[in-house]
Amino acid sequence: GESTLHLAQRIYNLLDEIKQESDHKTYILVAHNGISRMIQSYFTDMTNEEFAAFGIKNCELRKFEFPE
Repeated sequence: GESTLHLAQRIYNLLDEIKQESDHKTYILVAHNGISRMIQSYFTDMTNEEFAAFGIKNCELRKFEFPE
């Protein structure tokens, strides 16, 4: 299995790539709760407790924008 740190690095690398094209493209990412938690932590500072407690509802939509 993949460690949480390796998963985070893989997701963060993807988001860094998306950020480079975000001025002229829009992306839709479909993910389960674990991946959604990683994406949330990329955009939001979270404590360990907040990270562990984070979850999304079934079919929930979230919009993230990269800071300028």
